[in-house]
Amino acid sequence: MKMVRERLNQLKSLASQVSTKEYTTWGQPDRERTVEPQYDLKLVDRKVVELETWLYRADSAVKQSNATTQVALDVDVDKLLAPLD
Repeated sequence: MKMVRERLNQLKSLASQVSTKEYTTWGQPDRERTVEPQYDLKLVDRKVVELETWLYRADSAVKQSNATTQVALDVDVDKLLAPLD
């Protein structure tokens, strides 16, 4: 799950920082700034949502498993916590 979380963070930073490429034209009286999409933001967003959904389901499954697991111990708690003689 750690790798999925890391990949999710990478995709989020990709969507916010590197999703566009900017060009500035120098040497002309009017500098022109062109912004071109480098990645399809819808595809990146779809992948982010898929990874978040997987993480949510995995966390839910782990919590469900932990909630229903019973550990049977053959220990008499009263005897274990009794004061020393």
